[in-house]
Amino acid sequence: MWMLIQYILKKMALLAPVLVGTSVIAFALGVMSPGDPVDQVLNPNGNESYTQEEYDRMSARMGLDKPLHVQYINWVGNLLQGDLGRSFFTNKSIVDQMARRIPISARLAGLSMVFTVVLGVEGGVIMAVWKDRFLDHLLGACAVTALSVPGFWTAIMLIWLFAEKWKLLPTSGIASGIGYLLPAVTLALPSTGVCARLTRTAILDEIGRQYVTVAASKGLSRRQTVVCHAFGNALIPVVTYLGTHMAGILGGASIVETIFAVPGIGSYAISAVQSKDYYVVQAYVLFSGMVYVAVTILVDLLYMAVNPRIRRGEAGQ
Repeated sequence: MWMLIQYILKKMALLAPVLVGTSVIAFALGVMSPGDPVDQVLNPNGNESYTQEEYDRMSARMGLDKPLHVQYINWVGNLLQGDLGRSFFTNKSIVDQMARRIPISARLAGLSMVFTVVLGVEGGVIMAVWKDRFLDHLLGACAVTALSVPGFWTAIMLIWLFAEKWKLLPTSGIASGIGYLLPAVTLALPSTGVCARLTRTAILDEIGRQYVTVAASKGLSRRQTVVCHAFGNALIPVVTYLGTHMAGILGGASIVETIFAVPGIGSYAISAVQSKDYYVVQAYVLFSGMVYVAVTILVDLLYMAVNPRIRRGEAGQ
């Protein structure tokens, strides 16, 4: 256990510069985003006038009258105290808004990941077992189609079919738990195709190795050889892909959340970009970076769980 804790601490130390760099990038993206937030606050409709004195007063109130390095230091200082500031337009705490929206995005991401793992991994195993047969070609064609179709088009077609034509599911919102289904399926389809093809390739690569040949020589069927011997070692690239995919959708599936009116962190970021509310943009970029760092550590731990050789290697070090 102590060795595992040491490993996690070592990984966190190596990733600390990444977090610092992420904070700099998050701040820079907010500052460099087009438009003037002061003008946006004073003139939200585009047809109101204001004096230079009013502009200077609002700029000082928003903390934008200071040099950039001072703004960054103040922002990091507040960040270390758990304060991401307030929205320029709603004056609501960004931390409170994100705390309300992150669980929604997490539930959507979790359901999407369940679809991806169940359909993608199982589909890849079936394709490997039935290599070069009809089922392999059929599932391969489905996988290519799933990963090739743009997400927004998939969303529109699912809404038309399940909500407008068959009246089975809501078109938008998450008033009921069933509202998560269409956006989760939209997110899962491309990743399911990638996961299936990656699983198939990884398993077939393992089947060519000597230990699998020995297992097959003992009289095991191809299905038993794939599931009992090749599958575990083939999980490494699949876990890597699933980790990065999970990080991406946890960071907010902006387009899907906007299309289905899901009040998650992705749609929150889109509305902030549109209104030039760059404190929110900074918070979103920083959160996404932290998610990727956390998932990177989790994926490394999963490597150790699914592959004993990696675990023994870390123990030896």
